[in-house]
Amino acid sequence: MQVSTQDSAPPRLQEPTPDRMMGFSELKKYLRHGHPMIYIDRITDHEPGVFLKSLLSVSGNLDAIAGHFPERGIYPGSHLMQAYAQSGIILYLLSSRPLEDDELTLIGSVKARFTKPVVPGDQVLFDVRADRLRGNLFFFSCQATVDGKSVAAFRGTLTRTKIEALGRQLW
Repeated sequence: MQVSTQDSAPPRLQEPTPDRMMGFSELKKYLRHGHPMIYIDRITDHEPGVFLKSLLSVSGNLDAIAGHFPERGIYPGSHLMQAYAQSGIILYLLSSRPLEDDELTLIGSVKARFTKPVVPGDQVLFDVRADRLRGNLFFFSCQATVDGKSVAAFRGTLTRTKIEALGRQLW
């Protein structure tokens, strides 16, 4: 985890390099989700244990837009939260270790604040920060922006667990 001190100079901004970016095919390897439940399109930059920046492109052709206020296409806040959670899962796994076949990530809590509607044509940038990693518990936060303007902010926790610890499942 990145440690900061009050007397240190501001961090230099680094340009993302290809090894710090991830395309759709690669990021899918970190998620147990499948189509149509993968919400992020690309990782534009990341540093394990510190941050991850992901991108979501909103199209008017998405089923969520067709059914979420047909007279006024607005991307659902619940989908923005899911994109935030998926970005957090990837940062969590990059910061710790990959999931075993018998493990799942579970979201423990989410606090969300929505400040502006997201509409078709918008590209949402999620700037996810690793706040704390303690054992199997990951605390993370995010600022979501469109064209540099805030559309939402999130704070949440994730944990990894063995599937057998969940008890008998009916799936």
